[in-house]
Amino acid sequence: MTPTSYLLFTLDGAHYGLAAEAVQEMFLLPALISVPESGPEVAGMLNLRGQLLPVINLRVCLGYPQQPNALSQAVIVVQGRRRQLGLVVDQIQNVEAIDPSSITAAQETSYFGCGEHPLTMGFARRGDTVIILIDPVALGQGSHSLAPSSAVAEVQTSPFIEQFSPADRQVLQARAAGLTQLIASENTSDLSALAVIGLEGERFALGLESVHEFTEVPQITSIPCCPAHIVGNINLRGEILTLIDVRHFLNLAPAAPIQPKTAVIMRIGSLVAGVVIDDVFDVIYLHAAEIAATPTTVHSSNNPYLKGFAQHGDSMLTLIDLPKLLTADELVVDYSD
Repeated sequence: MTPTSYLLFTLDGAHYGLAAEAVQEMFLLPALISVPESGPEVAGMLNLRGQLLPVINLRVCLGYPQQPNALSQAVIVVQGRRRQLGLVVDQIQNVEAIDPSSITAAQETSYFGCGEHPLTMGFARRGDTVIILIDPVALGQGSHSLAPSSAVAEVQTSPFIEQFSPADRQVLQARAAGLTQLIASENTSDLSALAVIGLEGERFALGLESVHEFTEVPQITSIPCCPAHIVGNINLRGEILTLIDVRHFLNLAPAAPIQPKTAVIMRIGSLVAGVVIDDVFDVIYLHAAEIAATPTTVHSSNNPYLKGFAQHGDSMLTLIDLPKLLTADELVVDYSD
């Protein structure tokens, strides 16, 4: 069976996953509008570009004790069966493909997946780590099915914003103001999902549509008589993939010989290859209007593999067209010579 991509995140030190196809967008926790007479699982409401978004504390829905929210937390917007819902989580990690053979369904044991609409749909093995998979459909069934039975009678007694210091409140309110703004002619269909990666101290972004997964690099088998950009082959769960170093094609001068630790696995039609990267920082969503086509860095001049530039926090992102790069003639190894 074909592996499925999941967005991975953490909550109370545990690892969780949501099917990537259900995720609409992600952002750092903003100021929320408190809702009177709501259960402890409800963090509040958010004006998300003109649409009211209910936001819940996922940890409470999963039966953990209620705790104050933190400035470092993030919100994942998921599409349920009837509506969108925001989930407060501790930290977003990355997107990873999980093979169905490594997943154990919660229904296979009587100890998990209990209740009318259980949130836990299964468990995935990733090395020594167990990833708890959350059912996005169950998330949209309504608050009566989300709150633990022992906490249903509890209600919020203080506004969301009062959890934070005056300085933190300003940060939260600024985040909320940015999410409230409705861009002229904005259309969610022009949103691009991008992974933010690091190469030679610079930050790049690449489209998630061709990303199969991010992975640690196992043992590399060198390939004789290949150009310098061919790092070697790796065995990724029984599939032999070629690792490629794209720094030369991005006009990046390597600070030292490459020692691959992380790779992004790309699937472009029948082509499957790994691209060596230094870091994976984030997954973001950008509108076309937020992407500038004008080169702003020295190494970008006349480079056919760069699609544009965008602001990400205090950093400037360079958007890479990896599908174009990986299918370019100059990357193909010709054994006929």
